[in-house]
Amino acid sequence: MDSQQPVRVLVAGATGTLGRALIPVLSNCGREVVALVRPASQRRIESLSGDIKDLVTAEVTEPDIPASVFEGVHTVISSIGITRQRDGLTYDEVDFGGNLNLLRAAERSGVRRFLYVSVVGADKDVSVPGFRAKRRFEEALRDSALEWQIVRPSGFFTDITDFLKMARRGTVHLFGNGRSRISPIHPTDLAEAIVDLLEVKPRTIVSIGGPADFTWDEIAELCCRVARVRCRIRHWPESLLRVALAITRVLSRPTYGTLSFLVHVMTSDTTAPHYGSRGLEEFLKAQQEAV
Repeated sequence: MDSQQPVRVLVAGATGTLGRALIPVLSNCGREVVALVRPASQRRIESLSGDIKDLVTAEVTEPDIPASVFEGVHTVISSIGITRQRDGLTYDEVDFGGNLNLLRAAERSGVRRFLYVSVVGADKDVSVPGFRAKRRFEEALRDSALEWQIVRPSGFFTDITDFLKMARRGTVHLFGNGRSRISPIHPTDLAEAIVDLLEVKPRTIVSIGGPADFTWDEIAELCCRVARVRCRIRHWPESLLRVALAITRVLSRPTYGTLSFLVHVMTSDTTAPHYGSRGLEEFLKAQQEAV
């Protein structure tokens, strides 16, 4: 590759929270950004068109991803994964299978580096479909011949907006006793951390959190304060949650997948080393003012 040419980076999951943050950060750092989106999602990325060199479409859950997607691409950054199950696909089909299809196609096309955005705790042996699928792909990536990197964020500020919405309605629902801790990070801070990682040696696994740790009780209290309402914090006991998980596992696999993910995150410590300077309270205040 001509060293004078900008590095061409394909962002898979470009319409997601992290993908949309990554595109301008990569562009501002002199990379050529190739945005990979599903055919039905092209309009969701039009606002970032000025930072995108090329827009390509593919269904990563289909095994035959066209080689043209990777033309000139040096690095793939994938944040592909299910956030809310809406289309009937499973974590195994998307978080594992979709990323595996992308990896194999990248290998065939001569891509050099593959950076995967996983989640804190993906290395743990837990019976949570989302974590298990991410762990399986991490293992496949580490066995590949590519220069790989794995980033495990603790959680996004944008995930906390669901609790702000609950606070506005008067009750914040928490799973467990509320004392488990998390280190959420602003998507732009995470994007900047990822771009920094592209400059270091491959075959590394990095866990990344925001600038502060919070218990879930502290997050609920913060959301109530930002919403400027008196709200109740309700804790759902783990014994009741185990019953709910057992029922949904039989009756609704998508509901079970989402619920088991949330229960695990809210009843286990998922902190990570601190990075970035953007604060959660300032982010939530901006969200509140935008309402």
